[in-house]
Amino acid sequence: MIVSLPNLKKEYDFLNLSFSQSLQMVGRQLDKAMKDCFKRSKCFPKFKKKGKQRDSFTVPQKWRLAKGFVFIPKVGEVKWKKHRPLQGKPKHITITKDGKQWYCSVTCEIEIKEQPIKDEKLVGIDLGLKTFAVFSDGTKIENPKFLRKQEEKLAREQRRLSRKVQGSQNYRKQRTKVQRVHRNIRNARLSFLHKLTHDMITKYDGFVFEDLNIKGMMRNHKLSKSVSDVAWYEFKRQTRYKSLWNFKVFQEINRFEPTSKTCCKCGWYNKDLTLADRVFECQGCSSKMDRDENASINILNTAARAGINVCGVRDRSLDNETEKRKSA
Repeated sequence: MIVSLPNLKKEYDFLNLSFSQSLQMVGRQLDKAMKDCFKRSKCFPKFKKKGKQRDSFTVPQKWRLAKGFVFIPKVGEVKWKKHRPLQGKPKHITITKDGKQWYCSVTCEIEIKEQPIKDEKLVGIDLGLKTFAVFSDGTKIENPKFLRKQEEKLAREQRRLSRKVQGSQNYRKQRTKVQRVHRNIRNARLSFLHKLTHDMITKYDGFVFEDLNIKGMMRNHKLSKSVSDVAWYEFKRQTRYKSLWNFKVFQEINRFEPTSKTCCKCGWYNKDLTLADRVFECQGCSSKMDRDENASINILNTAARAGINVCGVRDRSLDNETEKRKSA
C-alpha cells in the first residue's frame, strides 16, 4: 500500500493535497486492520466514506505545538485551546472533525512506575439494563439512559433532515444539527463512564466481570437499542486499561456460569427463575436478596474458586467444569 502511493498520487491529484506521512499512516492502519481480520480477532475493515460524522487523520512528524496554535504540515498554524498539560514524550497528533468542531489530540509516551498489586478489596460487578451495575458490596449504579432522554429530540431533527433535498445547503445545515445531538449524547455517556471508572479505580483493588455476549444481545431487536445505549463494552474497556495502568486486578468469568440462578449463601439452584423475578428467594436457606446483588456476589465467588492471583490469571479448569455441566 505505501509503495503504491507515488503511483496513486499521479492517478488521483487530490492526494497531493495531503501530507505524505499522513497517507503512509493510513496504509499502516489498513495493513494492521487486514492482519487482525485474517487472525479472526476482528471483522473485515469497513470502507470509510468521506464526509461522515467523524473524519480524522494522523500526523506522525514535522508538527509542532506552541502557545495558542499547532502547526500542521500542508495546513500551517492553526489556533487551538490546550485543555490539559502534556505529560511524557509526544509521539504524534491526530486531527479529528466532529460535525463543525475540530479536535487535536496528542499521543504521548509515559513511563509508569511499577507498583505492588493488591487483591485485598476485590469486587464482583453484575451489569444490567434496569440498573447499570450492581457491585458485590451492595453499591448500585442507576442506568442514566442518555439516548432515551434525547430520543424525541433526535427523532425530530432526523425527520427534518429527511425532508431536505440531499446535497443542498439546508440539508448540510440540518445534518450538522443531527450530528450535534449525537455528539451531546456521546459526550454525556463518555463523561459518565470516565467518572465512574475513575471512582472505581480509587476505591477498589480489583474487578471481576461476567463475559457477556454483547453481539448476540444486539441481534435482539427488542433489546438492541437499550444495550447500545448502556455501553457495556466501553465500560469494561475503560475499566480494563485503567486497571492495567494502576496495577489493579481485572478478570472475566465464563459467561455460562449460573450466577443469577444460584444462591450466593448456600448454593441452591433455582432453575425456574425468570427476568421478571427481581428478588431471589432461596428455598435452601430461606434468604431473600436482590437478584442482581446475588449475581454480583456469585461472580466474585466464582473468580475466587477459579484461583485468581494478583495478576488476574485464573485457572481454566473451572471453564472445563462448566462445559461438562452444560453438556450434561
